[in-house]
Amino acid sequence: MGEIAVFGSAVSGAAPAPGPNPAPAPEVTPAPAPAPVADQQAPTVPASLTAGSITQTSVTLSWSASTDNTAVTGYDVFRNGSLFSSVTGTTTTITGLTAGTSYAFKVRAKDAANNLSGFSKEITVTATPVPAPAPVPAPAPTPAPITNNNCVPAKLAITPSMIVNEQGKGDAKMLVDEQTLAGLPGQGQGGSPTTVWMPGWNASDYPASAYIDLGTATTISAIYLRDVNDAGAFTIETGSPGNWTPLVADKLTGYLSWNQHNVNISTRYLRFTRGSVGANVSEVVIYGCMGASTPASPAPAPTPTPTPAMPSSARFTIDQFMGVNAFVDDPIDKMQAVGFVREYHDWNWDEGNIWSGGGNHKYPGYPNNQMKWAPSEPGWNFDNFYTNVKNAGLGISPAIQGSVSWLHGGISFPYHNKPIDEPGASTTNPNSYEKKAHHMYQFAARYGATPVADGKLTLAPGQPRHTGMGLIKYIEDWNEQDKNWEGPAAQFSPQEYAAMASANYDGHANTMKQGSGTFGIKNADPNMKFVMGGIYELNLDYVKQMKTWFEQNRPDKKFAADVINVHTYAWLNNGPGGGGPAKSPEEDSFKEKMKAFVDYRNQHLPGVEVWISEFGWDTHPTSPLRVPVVGPFDQQEVQGQWMVRAYLAFAAAGVDRAQMYMLRDVNTSDATHFSNSGLVGPKGSWAPKKSWYYVYTMKNTLKNMVFIGEQASGNSDVLIYKFKNVNGSNGGYVVWAKTRKNYTVNGLNVTLAGSPTTATKVEMVNGKTEGVRSSLQINGGKVSVDVSERPVFIMVDNIQ
Repeated sequence: MGEIAVFGSAVSGAAPAPGPNPAPAPEVTPAPAPAPVADQQAPTVPASLTAGSITQTSVTLSWSASTDNTAVTGYDVFRNGSLFSSVTGTTTTITGLTAGTSYAFKVRAKDAANNLSGFSKEITVTATPVPAPAPVPAPAPTPAPITNNNCVPAKLAITPSMIVNEQGKGDAKMLVDEQTLAGLPGQGQGGSPTTVWMPGWNASDYPASAYIDLGTATTISAIYLRDVNDAGAFTIETGSPGNWTPLVADKLTGYLSWNQHNVNISTRYLRFTRGSVGANVSEVVIYGCMGASTPASPAPAPTPTPTPAMPSSARFTIDQFMGVNAFVDDPIDKMQAVGFVREYHDWNWDEGNIWSGGGNHKYPGYPNNQMKWAPSEPGWNFDNFYTNVKNAGLGISPAIQGSVSWLHGGISFPYHNKPIDEPGASTTNPNSYEKKAHHMYQFAARYGATPVADGKLTLAPGQPRHTGMGLIKYIEDWNEQDKNWEGPAAQFSPQEYAAMASANYDGHANTMKQGSGTFGIKNADPNMKFVMGGIYELNLDYVKQMKTWFEQNRPDKKFAADVINVHTYAWLNNGPGGGGPAKSPEEDSFKEKMKAFVDYRNQHLPGVEVWISEFGWDTHPTSPLRVPVVGPFDQQEVQGQWMVRAYLAFAAAGVDRAQMYMLRDVNTSDATHFSNSGLVGPKGSWAPKKSWYYVYTMKNTLKNMVFIGEQASGNSDVLIYKFKNVNGSNGGYVVWAKTRKNYTVNGLNVTLAGSPTTATKVEMVNGKTEGVRSSLQINGGKVSVDVSERPVFIMVDNIQ
């Protein structure tokens, strides 16, 4: 979620309460909440949407019926993202189409209580075009000869993983996802690929660009574009990200044709740009040679096979993997439901705490900084806080978020804006972030494990001159820098964030020598880990573009972050404003989505950790992020079930740390999303919810264990995950139904791998942090347990 800004100063010895604003970004102002109704269960998603009887002006759509706990009353049919019609049956005929034009259709179900299902899979339908005149036969095209004598041009083997979507709109991988179906257009044997990258249906979605990274310098002789039946500008550029040169411009005036463009270049990158909604290309085929080789046809690209995440290589046991978002004034005993804390920490608190109602308006700023931590300007003593966290056995990563008010010489620099040193400074130059990089150095110098010279500390008079306190091993740089709801001055492109991160990591490979010369955490404590600010979208291309920027701009080409960090919330309609009700971890494919990041890390950045540092659900009955009431389970119960299932999904994906949002509720009576996602009640109450007990039970039960694999259950609705103690042969199985319909299985037989002699069932129970334990009888290497949507643990003394 968006940054949480807190302002104020200590009054009568009591520090102001840090916490989210009443409507934390990226919320939109919700419509007045309707009065709660008895039925809150949405129908199932319509399946098997298909198109038939396509003509120049019409198409007939059909789909499989949805089911509901009461009754499905109808279906909404959407065309190009807008509601087109509502029908009661499972078929409809759409008229008024334009010949040769493509349309996107999707369907959702609704019931009498106006509960809406998720959308069906979207399909693209092209109205039958006006027949084109028969083409005049032409000889099969051949790629143009090239000057590289060592190259015999052939079709290159390119894969969707090579594509980087620069704007994140649509699925740009569709440009190269049907290479086999595309055939060999260079030999006159081109096929008929059909999938089209569609960034959107609005003019504001264009131009849209993506580039392909071939992995090495490549000699290219020809590029073929599969031109479907619209028209518009489609351009190709060569060079490198941020430094492009025009190569090809195609107006796409053909009809289901392969448009040949002969070139003679050597490049690692090609950039493709769609100029408008009509610039439809269903596939790109490239001819040439990788480097100076003479490949056979097709020439394979040097793409290593991704290394799967091996359970035995898990960096952290489950009790340390499980984390929570919290604040300096949250009770530590409540934090101990998990093993790791992500602490929201405003930069402004350390340097002046200037805000509209107060703070130190005479704060001198850089380079005459007077930083305060013990106590801080608002009054909290962070030395004491971090010491208490460490003594409680918890790890912590402060997420240093927001700008300071004194930037640019005033007292009102916008909190969310990029913290460049001077107005007009380049946002892609690391030297523009000197003041931020100095703060990061000072933070690491104080709380890291490596002492620095006292003369390098820039502390306020009266502050304890501590250094190398050894209290913190991670620092996160910013929070949701990809936000698109605070304007362009706040939204970091991947290149802009990479530039700031490079400065804050190690002074841009220690090349920032101007001013104080104290820049970046690594120059204060080389062993402290730099956490990339958590991006609000699961956008792997954002990470890929950061990596490219580092390779092109850092002297050492190093990926300047020790942790890849992302956020996700499970909405039926994804986006920063949300669109509920919510989906379960399995419905939203938590494991599969995060595994994509883990696989990329394993292949390209094996020394880097992967975190999911925000996820969660509300318990307010009308919040758009609410969990549903399921059968006899109230919303607190379902929140607890889904929270545990989310941690399990992320562990199975190979994620290193997962931090839920967040420890405490903001306001239990507020229906605004994120207001009641807590494991406990709001500040001053701290009353544990069921989810707090369930999460605590998972942490205690799987302590010192790591995920070692999934086991078949014999039931497509039931999952079994296995965990093993890193220092012994004991372990456990976690069994649950992945559904959201009060599904149960009585007496499921679970096969026990290894040679266990004892088995104990642990059930999560409200009010218990260790759960309730009971012995199980092992018969023929199996135990029998009743299964529901609430996970149950089977602990054994031996597991394989």
